[in-house]
Amino acid sequence: MSENGRLYFETYQNDSNTEWVLFVHGAGGSTRTWKRQVEDIGAQYNLLIIDLPGHGKNAGHSHIYPDYTFEFLANKIWEVVDYLKIPSIHIVGISLGTIICLEIREVRPQSVLSVIMPGAIVRLNTKLKVLANLSLAIAKVIGYANFYKMSARIMMPRNNHKKSRDVFIKESKALTTDEFRKWTALYYGLNKTLDQLFKAKSDIPHLLVMGDQDHLFLHPAQKYADLHDNASIHVVPKCGHVVSIEKAAIFNEVCLKFLNRTGC
Repeated sequence: MSENGRLYFETYQNDSNTEWVLFVHGAGGSTRTWKRQVEDIGAQYNLLIIDLPGHGKNAGHSHIYPDYTFEFLANKIWEVVDYLKIPSIHIVGISLGTIICLEIREVRPQSVLSVIMPGAIVRLNTKLKVLANLSLAIAKVIGYANFYKMSARIMMPRNNHKKSRDVFIKESKALTTDEFRKWTALYYGLNKTLDQLFKAKSDIPHLLVMGDQDHLFLHPAQKYADLHDNASIHVVPKCGHVVSIEKAAIFNEVCLKFLNRTGC
């Protein structure tokens, strides 16, 4: 994080294209979450990849913020976009980052070209509603790091999900106890936030990319795509929650086809 509080970011510019794709990782991730996308998608588009507060290169530098909201996180990202003088963006967000992407869209819809949501979290099932409501209490008992490990195993339980699960756990080690607390606290009221975003209308094209083994989030994602005329869904076989890692080549191909259709 810079001295003026701006989030750490990386850019990859393609001189043949003026369109930008913004990447937003999930809780416990970092800019490294998207390393499998840089070569393929960066070959055709400009890329902006951001570390969220407390994550990656921002670790240990966001103590000035007592807590987070999804609107606050969206505005911090818009600060970077404005600093770079990018007039409009495509947005890609993974897992909890998909919620931030929808909030980014809500804050400034006129500047968003499209939204891509791999591992989209758009609604919670009963099991996750209970977990979200109890999250802070559970984390205090078992420790925040152990809570994240438990969450990773709940979301990505199969053997073929191990790569994604290991990345999630490894990257989350950068978070301090205070950051774990602030991010876990976001789960309070998460169902209300998702309910509002689930119903929110938009003319912006949306693509949800889901693994067919994403046992917690696939069904709500299908309902979201059915509800919104501007939303489509692509389901990847034999894949879990973090499609962009587990099936990176397929995800990149699907993204590029969508971006090439929706670009200016």
